[in-house]
Amino acid sequence: MRIRNVVQLHTVNKLQAFGWPLLIMLFSLAIVLVIGAIVGSVGGDTAREGMHRGMQFNGAIFALLGPLIGFGFTAMGQYFPLALGLGLTRREFATGTALVFAGNALFYAVIVTIGKLIEVGTGGFGLSIRFFDVVYTGIGEWWQTLIQTFLLILVVSLIGAAITTAFHRWGQSFLWIFWLTLAVIVVGGVLAAVVSVPFRDAVVSIAGMGWVPWMAVTAGIGVIGGAIWLTLVRRAQAR
Repeated sequence: MRIRNVVQLHTVNKLQAFGWPLLIMLFSLAIVLVIGAIVGSVGGDTAREGMHRGMQFNGAIFALLGPLIGFGFTAMGQYFPLALGLGLTRREFATGTALVFAGNALFYAVIVTIGKLIEVGTGGFGLSIRFFDVVYTGIGEWWQTLIQTFLLILVVSLIGAAITTAFHRWGQSFLWIFWLTLAVIVVGGVLAAVVSVPFRDAVVSIAGMGWVPWMAVTAGIGVIGGAIWLTLVRRAQAR
């Protein structure tokens, strides 16, 4: 199998594959550092302490995770038709792309974990800021961040690939049905949480699950997304 050709197809542009995500991350980190310096100089230690607590929910890390989340879409939207045009089989493309997904997830999870270790060890780079040590990538031990970030990137890549492959299979009608269904679920869930106390309590209880159950749920979603993608890619049409 020509799996190596598929991997090279995804990574031939090193700047796009690795350079831009890291450069965007560094730029976003620089902005957070500037904000931390300003808050510390104006508000002192009290302001820094409050900022440190509040920033565990800040989304600056998505400057890195954002492009990676979209990688599943671009893998199927751009490289799938090209791979078939070059004579690669669907099975070869799916296998090689899955390896690229896993490699990307591991590479950037290590980057985030190293960043967290430095950030925590230096007291938020000496400014009490949070960039890597946030809820989305894990605020527990470093190994939890490594696992959580790896699963996050891998799962969203698989889901993105599954959605794009379904579009290749069924066209524009799928996108309308998918997004309308998702909107109904989200709006219905919000309304139910507002008007129903038992439903709201159930949501709070689920949100309060431990780290291990949440990782199990995340991995389960990834397995489902991956299975759907691998099933659809066999008959998807290149668009």
